[in-house]
Amino acid sequence: MTMDKRMWTDEETEAFVGFMEECVVDGLKADCGQFRPGTFEKLALKMLEAFPTCTVTAKHCKNKHKRLKEKYQYASEMLACSGFGWNSEKQCVDVDSRNVLDAWMKAHPTKFYTPGKPFPLFHRLEGIFGKDRATGAGAVSGFDAQEQVQEEEEDHCPSLDDFGMSANVSFHEGQGAGSHSDACAASGRHSGKKRKQNDILERMVEQVQFSTAEQGRNAQVLADAISGVNEKFMVGEKLEQLGFDNDEVVQVAVKFANNAQMEKVFWGLKDSQKSGYVRSILN
Repeated sequence: MTMDKRMWTDEETEAFVGFMEECVVDGLKADCGQFRPGTFEKLALKMLEAFPTCTVTAKHCKNKHKRLKEKYQYASEMLACSGFGWNSEKQCVDVDSRNVLDAWMKAHPTKFYTPGKPFPLFHRLEGIFGKDRATGAGAVSGFDAQEQVQEEEEDHCPSLDDFGMSANVSFHEGQGAGSHSDACAASGRHSGKKRKQNDILERMVEQVQFSTAEQGRNAQVLADAISGVNEKFMVGEKLEQLGFDNDEVVQVAVKFANNAQMEKVFWGLKDSQKSGYVRSILN
């Protein structure tokens, strides 16, 4: 996997959801349902502390947050439509019949979840994303605009097989699925088109913001390097200032050389926090 792509394990995903829940409790979720600026950097730090050998970045966290939100909202919309229900025993969405699912798929061609597949995190995600429906799935806030980064490819892209009938899809044959499924498809068709338009506009704004911010960062790094004020080029000196001996400096330098994200986290901390972070690395 490249620096911009990674596969998440189930253990990492569950821990990430727990950290997002903590952020909600700490008030890092804005009124519009998006996380406040700096939250994804904090989430990345929490992931690195929980999984020292992982290479999770703030960008990975933002994209994982988006994928989980899309999956939750897709399943939530299903449950709000006649013909779908929640199976508490299997922890998944059930659908009454093939006709209901076919009608749903016509109205929602972009698929984020398949009925019948276990979704044990659904109710936990409801506590994180549940109120976002008030402003719409494609809403972008001022807070979110500051946080947006260039979108990476899907962590786990849906395969073509996902658009067929899953062997695990639960049907309850004998229950009516005629006119109400067509009505559900009609009601969802307009919202699906509007969401697609919002996504396109969001990505255009996101790309412009990212390019502008990246140019500014590169210019600042160059200016700092020329003037000699960029302390990030003096890792050894900073570690000595913090009280670490030569052997410890070398150990940390080697780790930083092998893990650029670890060094990035180091420079993102206050001096009072750097020592504790380095000791956790050495241990």
